Amino acid sequence: METSGSSFARDARSIVRTLPGRLFVLSTGILLALFAIKQIVELPEIGEVFRKVVSLAWFVSAVWLAVIFVSRNSGRLLWRVREKLILSYVFLGFVPVLLVVSLTFVSGLVAYQNVAGYMFHEGFTDIADDVQQIAETSASEIGRTPAGALETINRKYLTYATRYPMLSVAVVPLPPPAKPELSPVPAAPVTLRPSAPAKPEVKPPPVPLVTAGPWRHLAAPSEVPGWLRSAPSGFRAVIGVQQAGATEWTVVIRSAVQTRDESRLIVVDLPVDADIAAVIEARTKERIGPASLDKECGGSSDTQSASPQVGMFSAFQYTVAMVECRDWRTGDSGRAAFSLDAPLGRLWSKVAANNSFGKDDANRLVILLVALALLFLVIQGAAVFFGALLARTITFAIHELFTGTERVQVGDFAHRIKVNSGDQLGELARSFNRMSAAMEHALHVQREKQRLDDELRIAREIQQSLLPASPPVFPFVSIADLCEPAREVGGDYYDFFTLGPRQFGVMIADVSGKGTSAALYMAELKGLMLSLSAREQSPRDLMIEANRLLSAHLDNRSFITMTYMVIDLDARTMTCARAGHTPLLIVSGGQSEVVIPSGMVLGLRLPGAAERFSQVLEEHTRAIRPGDVFVLYTDGISEATDINGELFGDAALARVVASHHALDAPGIRERVVREVRSFVGDAEPHDDMTMIVVKFEEPEAA
Repeated sequence: METSGSSFARDARSIVRTLPGRLFVLSTGILLALFAIKQIVELPEIGEVFRKVVSLAWFVSAVWLAVIFVSRNSGRLLWRVREKLILSYVFLGFVPVLLVVSLTFVSGLVAYQNVAGYMFHEGFTDIADDVQQIAETSASEIGRTPAGALETINRKYLTYATRYPMLSVAVVPLPPPAKPELSPVPAAPVTLRPSAPAKPEVKPPPVPLVTAGPWRHLAAPSEVPGWLRSAPSGFRAVIGVQQAGATEWTVVIRSAVQTRDESRLIVVDLPVDADIAAVIEARTKERIGPASLDKECGGSSDTQSASPQVGMFSAFQYTVAMVECRDWRTGDSGRAAFSLDAPLGRLWSKVAANNSFGKDDANRLVILLVALALLFLVIQGAAVFFGALLARTITFAIHELFTGTERVQVGDFAHRIKVNSGDQLGELARSFNRMSAAMEHALHVQREKQRLDDELRIAREIQQSLLPASPPVFPFVSIADLCEPAREVGGDYYDFFTLGPRQFGVMIADVSGKGTSAALYMAELKGLMLSLSAREQSPRDLMIEANRLLSAHLDNRSFITMTYMVIDLDARTMTCARAGHTPLLIVSGGQSEVVIPSGMVLGLRLPGAAERFSQVLEEHTRAIRPGDVFVLYTDGISEATDINGELFGDAALARVVASHHALDAPGIRERVVREVRSFVGDAEPHDDMTMIVVKFEEPEAA
């Protein structure tokens, strides 16, 4: 039976072969190539036009393909009940909410940008009015007393210096206007008289350039552009100043007013710097960012580049405000764009504090709007609810299917679903009826498998909790451990016991059997060892007491082999006892020695076994020398079998340890594991591998 995925894939391939499909593929490839080229070099103007045409073709082809795909697969897309329900809920609830939210968002964004721009213009215009007033009053005073021009502008600067530290004032001399030519008049009779000597023509001294203020943004203008002489209203706008080597423009508020006698031009500059930005922020709660100027007023970019690239969550924080700018040299006018950081909360607090209703009434208005929004959500929720009730007619056909699943859930596998339809529900009903016949057997198999898995998981957790997290640490002693179960859980167990500041015990044991029972016996053995190791100093006495307690609880088919060793670093002695376990391997001075103290296994429930256990149990004590290596292991290592059935053996283990006795304990452990695995090869492990390596290092080597 052909799957819906393969059918859709075949339809997609057939659609790609159509005209809109080829156009879509071609336009996509061209756009990707143009994008890669644009990352390296800037596209020329004709390249940008070509890119826009290709983008339009891509959009048209994508819409065309979507229409073709939906028209061909509408029946298949709406055959499933799930798609019908999703589509009905989208039309009933999501689309209206999306439209209303989008309209509200766009309306709020437009209102926010207009209010933010208006407040910025109010604050900016107030500062520009101050600059214009300084220019007009200075021109008026200098027109009355031309000789006191320097004193006048210094007084003006000192008056406003506290508010505007970068305020700069200049008195620029104007060239005298050209004298008009006189028309000739008829000559009158002249009576000749003795002529008096001619007086020399006296020219007025030139008017000097006078400045006040820092004038750091640029040099004071020394001459007046010609277009300004024909502007009776003077000059009031912003200009752009770009320092040498700088990439950003400094916006300057400039006002220029002529004196009454048209002999001087009063030029007042105020750069929009951090101080001016602070003044505007104090008045409007808006922070000014970088500005850009049109090319018409001397800038080098389009003001659209000043628009901040914001997302949905920052749309009500950043905006752009435009002011008029002019080119001082040519008089051409354009626009200067200021990027504004004006969060809606700060803007609203400013508006609420200045409106006629008062701040409290404005806040109540906000609460009312929030309440209306919540009411809208409640109404929308009710609409979705009632839409769901209407959509219930679509899902009525699956009621029988739900009833059938409930009957199967309680174990009634003989129930058959009755759904008479030719759509997906009918096919599902027939599949369900075929499946219910085999459900009981499948559930039985699953329960049995789950029971076994749970038992193994519990046993594994018990075993892992019994083993020590890490070996103890003592000066000049290197200890390494290893435990690899042959199956999910094993019967090997080892542990370490701190008996004193420089005395510790090492135990290794092997519980007969595997699985959960072995893990439980290991838990019981761990509890006994924790109690007995703190009370019994002698390994022999500890094993006798442990055998007495274990024999009362183990079944007749179970027993435990164990080796317990006590190491006293102060006395430099090792004392051990062995209860039917594998031998203790000792390497001293490069020579290996197998120590096999006599002893029976623990937990035997036979007549006279307890007395016999204490009689044959032997305790072995020996001195410890620097460089000695003690190896305790289980039969999983010595009896490791290759594919031919041959055993690894104790002798091979002794040779490996003796040949690598110069390494530390972890190094010896890794060499033993490597040799055992190399010997076994591809053969399956038949028993757990557990080993403890204790090496007494020389102080110089340590």
